[in-house]
Amino acid sequence: MHTQRLRYDFRVWWLSLALSVLAGCATPPPPGDLAPVDRLLTLMNERLSYMDDVARNKWNSGAAIEDLPREAQIIADIGVQAASYGLSADIAQDFLRAQIEASKIIQHKRFAQWKQANQPPFTNAPDLRNSIRPALDRLTPLMMRALAQALPTLRKMEGPQSVRSHAMTFMMHVDGMARDEAIGPLKRLTKR
Repeated sequence: MHTQRLRYDFRVWWLSLALSVLAGCATPPPPGDLAPVDRLLTLMNERLSYMDDVARNKWNSGAAIEDLPREAQIIADIGVQAASYGLSADIAQDFLRAQIEASKIIQHKRFAQWKQANQPPFTNAPDLRNSIRPALDRLTPLMMRALAQALPTLRKMEGPQSVRSHAMTFMMHVDGMARDEAIGPLKRLTKR
């Protein structure tokens, strides 16, 4: 299911890119090479693509969406590791905190939909501990390295709207509130 969703997302991304090229851009592209930002947005999108599976697992088990002590520990750990990625603790923690919050927005929305629909337990929910968390744990250092590589480009981009517009290409299937939360730290890094 996850692989099919990624294939679909990739096809949608290519279609949106082709349409953007054909239609032209409303605003000029930011200066410099956007490949580092593209890589970061791709990884962020991949992380968020797991959230339906996370929500299904928590729905089945009755687990809470929020695990504040675990979240606090993960954010504290990334603060300690930030220098090894070439990031300040503040930037790394702000970024990861936003990814966690975006994830919870998606999970809360799914729970609300399922509660309204009286959704029974799912038969195909992947295991959170043995399947999903290892995938998310693999993505965290990749995202941190990508964030460090994208920083120079982000700092040259012309304001938060340029990040938001660019993110739409890579994260068009993500809920708008979750996407805005996830890219919030990137928008704060642009020129004002």
